[in-house]
Amino acid sequence: MSRLLLFDIDGTLIDSNGAGGAAILDAAEEHFGIHRDELPPLQLAGATDLAIAMDLFNLLKREHTRDAAFAFLDRYLANLHRRLHANDFSGFTLPGVNALLDALRVESEAHLGLLTGNVKRGAEIKLTRHGLFDHFIDGGFGSDHHDRNQLGPAALARMQQATGMHYNISDVIVIGDTPKDIRCAEAFGAKCLAVATGQYSAAELRALNPWRTVESFADVPATVELLLRT
Repeated sequence: MSRLLLFDIDGTLIDSNGAGGAAILDAAEEHFGIHRDELPPLQLAGATDLAIAMDLFNLLKREHTRDAAFAFLDRYLANLHRRLHANDFSGFTLPGVNALLDALRVESEAHLGLLTGNVKRGAEIKLTRHGLFDHFIDGGFGSDHHDRNQLGPAALARMQQATGMHYNISDVIVIGDTPKDIRCAEAFGAKCLAVATGQYSAAELRALNPWRTVESFADVPATVELLLRT
């Protein structure tokens, strides 16, 4: 049976070393005319880009529509691209990721997709910068819905259409680094492989009862075995 593997991006595959958050603040300064130091703290880990935009509008007491939120995100994407291609960009691919994706690529039963809070264009910008975008067929994105728990069905439907396969939900694994990834998987009945390469420790993630928890993808053969044979 084919396994559908749906990867989160930030903290799971890559670490942009704050470039994404900085691009959000760049966009806020441009869009709202307010200095970043005047903005309240933003909860970014595991949040969808659309939810972050909506939260900013609400925190600043600005009326908004879905179109207005996406207009703000267009500014964010322009700044994200600029920051990721700056000479001083210091982001990196997380340990084992390149080798893991290469190993999964040659496994016929592994179908790789994305399940991320990034809008689709943001996912493409980030993963292309790190040479990873071509590993993935399609997925669910933060442009589909502001609520991350609604993204699983979108990812599943897109991947089934793209591959022509019907996946049993028991063969769908969400791979992510935050409690929101765990809840997102639970919301549509999928498993979650939680990886402690983001802001949360393995103990913190394990306490939320995901299917499995790993420290990182550094042991590639063990990770492939876990994802495809367990």
